Amino acid sequence: MPLEDHADRVLDLVSTIPEGRVLAYGDIAKRLGGMGPRTVGTVMSRYGSDVPWWRVIRSDGRPPQGLEDEALEHWRAEGTPMVGGLVDGARADMARARWDFAEAASTSAGGGAGPRGGLHHVEIWVEDIAAAGREWGWLLGRLGYHLGDDWGHGQAWELGSLYVVVESGPDVVPGRHERRRAGLNHLAFHGGSRAEVDALADECADGGWTLMFADRHPYAGGPQHYAAYLESGEGFEVEVVASS
Repeated sequence: MPLEDHADRVLDLVSTIPEGRVLAYGDIAKRLGGMGPRTVGTVMSRYGSDVPWWRVIRSDGRPPQGLEDEALEHWRAEGTPMVGGLVDGARADMARARWDFAEAASTSAGGGAGPRGGLHHVEIWVEDIAAAGREWGWLLGRLGYHLGDDWGHGQAWELGSLYVVVESGPDVVPGRHERRRAGLNHLAFHGGSRAEVDALADECADGGWTLMFADRHPYAGGPQHYAAYLESGEGFEVEVVASS
């Protein structure tokens, strides 16, 4: 993928880092996928002047190389936790300053108790937990979920107050899922920017997913609806919708 395509994804994420918080180059690479810390660093050095670049730092808490003094000024103004304190500190305290994606999602969702009528959780029963765990784990991880629990024949993936369960327990009746039968047809997730949705579609085979309606992608849902439609190995359909 060209550097310019990575740039949109990186800059969109950096622009959402709150004041007083930081992410390491590797944190961003892991969150977005499809790139390494060096690519994130290159994007920031070339295109990062219009976003809060001082919030993207080295993994040991040091500011961006060559911009140490300017970064420290911003950190002190924003109250970024530093080893040694705001006056004498020269390195971010990563244990306290690192931005937690799950924490951010939970805050925006109202913590552990969601709004009345909102989804509490989704439970998906599968035949092959090993294959489904890889597929759903890859997709949900890319969408910002983290693994909250794993009990052998099931997993719970969490994003704020919502969690998605993938399970193959003793009560699962044999038979492949068929989305065209009466019942649930598909799940739809917010996918972030168009560049993030494109990257997910480009790399979906790495996680065991297949791009559906490829001849009409990314407008299979209509000319005003930018989304990727993916199918798992067991026939589950997921729609990943780009923000406008």
